[in-house]
Amino acid sequence: MLAGWKRLVREKGGLAQFIRYLFVGGSSVVVDFAVFELLLHLLGIEDLLLAGAFLVKPEKAANAAAVVIGFLYSFILNRTWAFQSKDNLFRQLGLMILLLAFNTVITSEAVSFLGRELGVAFAVAKLTMQFAVALWNYIIYDKIIYRS
Repeated sequence: MLAGWKRLVREKGGLAQFIRYLFVGGSSVVVDFAVFELLLHLLGIEDLLLAGAFLVKPEKAANAAAVVIGFLYSFILNRTWAFQSKDNLFRQLGLMILLLAFNTVITSEAVSFLGRELGVAFAVAKLTMQFAVALWNYIIYDKIIYRS
């Protein structure tokens, strides 16, 4: 597996691209996490009643909003700076939206499960999932979304 990561770093944009990706990813984590913590603090931990009919767990709402804001930040910087892509914007945006939907569902469920069922602090659960997402996203970005 380590050999696979080394090959990814050496191909195409090489080490500089990987370092830019890590910077964008790291700063995206800060943006995402800060929004999550702020919203969770504002919403509290009691279930929310939306539109008079839907009960929503606040950690899921906070996570979903944080993921969307982090997505916009990440998409712009990864496209223009980390991967320096000139490919079709709408194709990439469409793929990124699909990835965003997948990441949002998986991380929201995982954060809620880890926090409520296993007693892991929501902040720790969120950071754990952000790390996992960073690993699989680099491969998807490099091989599918921002491929040359």
